[in-house]
Amino acid sequence: MKLCQTIFIALAAISLTTGCREEHKYRIGVSQCSADDWRMTMNDEIEREMFFHPEAELEIRSADDSSAKQIEDIHYFKNAGFDIIIAAPNEKEALTPVIREVYESGTPVVLFDRAVNGDCYTAAIGVDNVKLGSDVAEYASGLLGDHYNVLEIYGLAGSTPADERHDGFMSAIASTPGVRVLASAHADWNQPDAERVTDSLLNIYKDVQLIYAHNDRMAIGASRVAQRLGRRGDIKIIGIDAAPNIGVKAVADGTIDATFLYPTEGQLLVRTALSILKGEATPHKIDLPMSKAVDKSNAELLLLQSEALREETGRLRMLKTQVDDYWSRHMTQSIVLYAVFGALLLISGLLFIVLRIFWQRRRHQAQLAERNALLAAERDKQKELNEQLNLAIQSKLAFFTNVSHDLRTPLTLIAEPVEQLAAADYLEPKHRTLMRLANKNVKILRRLINQILDFRKYENGKLDLNLTEVNFGELLLDWADAFQTEARRRHIKLVTEVGDAVEETLAVDVEKMERVVFNLLSNAFKYTPDNGRIRFSYSCDGRNVRIVVVDSGIGIAKTDIVNIFDRFYQVEKVRPKGSGIGLSLVKAFVELHGGSITATSEPDRGTTFEILLPVRHVAPDSGVAFDTPKPGDEIEEVTRIDGEVRDFDESKPIVLAIDDNADILSMIAALLDDEYNVVTATDGREGLRLATKFVPDLVICDVMMPVMDGYEFCRQLKGEISTSHIPVLMLTACSMDEQQVTAFDCGADGYLSKPFGTELLKSRIRSLIENRRRVRNLYRAQTDTPAQADIAKSVNQGREQADGVRRAMTNNLDNEFYDRFLKVVEEEIANADLNVDDIASRLGLGRTQCYRKLKALTNYSPTELLRNIRIQKAREYL
Repeated sequence: MKLCQTIFIALAAISLTTGCREEHKYRIGVSQCSADDWRMTMNDEIEREMFFHPEAELEIRSADDSSAKQIEDIHYFKNAGFDIIIAAPNEKEALTPVIREVYESGTPVVLFDRAVNGDCYTAAIGVDNVKLGSDVAEYASGLLGDHYNVLEIYGLAGSTPADERHDGFMSAIASTPGVRVLASAHADWNQPDAERVTDSLLNIYKDVQLIYAHNDRMAIGASRVAQRLGRRGDIKIIGIDAAPNIGVKAVADGTIDATFLYPTEGQLLVRTALSILKGEATPHKIDLPMSKAVDKSNAELLLLQSEALREETGRLRMLKTQVDDYWSRHMTQSIVLYAVFGALLLISGLLFIVLRIFWQRRRHQAQLAERNALLAAERDKQKELNEQLNLAIQSKLAFFTNVSHDLRTPLTLIAEPVEQLAAADYLEPKHRTLMRLANKNVKILRRLINQILDFRKYENGKLDLNLTEVNFGELLLDWADAFQTEARRRHIKLVTEVGDAVEETLAVDVEKMERVVFNLLSNAFKYTPDNGRIRFSYSCDGRNVRIVVVDSGIGIAKTDIVNIFDRFYQVEKVRPKGSGIGLSLVKAFVELHGGSITATSEPDRGTTFEILLPVRHVAPDSGVAFDTPKPGDEIEEVTRIDGEVRDFDESKPIVLAIDDNADILSMIAALLDDEYNVVTATDGREGLRLATKFVPDLVICDVMMPVMDGYEFCRQLKGEISTSHIPVLMLTACSMDEQQVTAFDCGADGYLSKPFGTELLKSRIRSLIENRRRVRNLYRAQTDTPAQADIAKSVNQGREQADGVRRAMTNNLDNEFYDRFLKVVEEEIANADLNVDDIASRLGLGRTQCYRKLKALTNYSPTELLRNIRIQKAREYL
């Protein structure tokens, strides 16, 4: 223990000796509006100057001519805590607010090259662009005299250099009547736009002697267009910036005639920023020396100077790297010196630790050997359990298969009577709708049983392939046409593409391929919304046939698409729409034919299934007879069954049913249609809209729904003033206690699990509506007119009963609404012209919503309620 303490103290001493206190470094952020060659030259000067200021660190960001990007960069510098921000605003109007925000927050701001509105900066460095434009005009007059025509290639609209260079040029030529500016066009500082506008202008204006571009890139673009049109010899081209690799080089090789040197002064920017940070006196505005013209006479010299400067910069970088390397070596040697002393102390401790580890290792090895023996025994036991589990699974599957076999007989006995009853003419419309629902689900159950039995045959290798030579294209057309009726009913565009392959014959198992096609098409209809699109195509290249089904449905996530062909796999875990065996069986049937099936999908964009089958042929009479399944079984699963549409009976209560299963909605409507007006919705969002529109007496709502689930629907319904009083009955397959608790916490008034009995459902509906009616009767009791002798007593009782009405209301929102209504009436009690529209407007509701809300709460219309309150008030006065 003492040895460990000694080592720790020694290490702490070494770390204190070798450690150095990190000094605060100034952080400078530079926001460039562009990344052109002129600004790259400036960036090189800035970085070169930073070599001499180790007390500061620098970060440069370019906005690439985007004001939005530059605003984002400046916010980054501000939020990251930079000590000062240097910026060249891309556009004056767009950048002024963010520059002002940073400046007023206390962060110094240095502007260079460009300006903003107002005086919201610490210092500004730049060239007099007005004088620069004037110098260009004087230089042009020296080249062309006092009579010439000009095309001006403008910079970015709204940037201060462009506006000032234009103003300076125009003011200089104003006194020379022989100089005319034929046109000015914006090219946004870049060469492609300059080429485009120059091409247009030169085709319009033939008599041009000068093109004045606000920077060298636009001048080069104009030169290329003039060269291409054969007019370069007649036109002088002048640019601005004189960046070495663009402007000066263009003058040297004759691309443009002249450019004006626009000083960068990156080193001055760094010195000014550090001067401000150190509290030294700094001018508020710094003017850079005026520019000079660069032409053939001095372009070569400037290029040589630029190259020499670039070489000197490289040497500086190399020297800095060497100095950093020497300093790193010095620090390393110092650390090594102290580390040797520490190592001497550590060696003795390490020797002790090694010996201790050796003895612990021997002890651990003995323990590991014992544990390995236990793990081996556990592994053998696990292996035996896995074998037993596999046997149990196979036994369960065999039992499930046998049960499926046994179910076929009673299902057949059920299916035929149900089918005949569904087709009977003597049934009432409501009963016919219920029988059609039963018939549809019997067919679905029969298809699922057949799929299970076929899949078990495939797993056991007993599924045979009965090939028959057929005209496969015509069969596919017939199968696709079977879905046209449902497509027209749901306004889905079903496109069938067969083309020349319709005449091809090949050998397939017709029954199995029919089930493959119907399964894929029924899935496409099941997951494609109304007004969608489904494409079914078939082609043959002589060796393979390709079948493609493309839908515009909800799509499948990438994490699920790789598993959809696995047996019993379901994409929708909470509310599955299938058994998880259909696509597995499709894959099995396709592979029996020696083919393959693939699926690609994108959520909310649709899914594509592609089948490739090899072309095979058999003798025409070699096929085995088969029983073709009825196409209607698959189609009926995606077909919606709608009940008889009845007129809206104002005397009946309104019930809103919300469920994403259309069959459930049809059944509820058929069961409740005699006693209630039933309105239906397929998701919570649509249900919320209909509840606001109709203000129903009761809402029956499922829990698991797309777009908006039942819990969220209930929360929003109870949170709206116009619908908060409506009782909600949750009708769902979610029967766990936790789910019921969640439903009641969201404001549900009742909970009923599926499957449910008709009488129980009707009883719960009557009970909830009757409870609401009792609240209304309580209010009615308050407003009954008493005898004249009991007026005073009635007033007191009325107040007590009003409090009782408030206590009986479903939630605080209803109390608040009722109190607001009373307050409005009391404030306007003397207003003889007060009507329902005025009250509804004061309460923030529509007339219909206000009427239904008050009728539901008090059993009185607003007019009756207003009259009763006035009578009650008059009674109090008497």
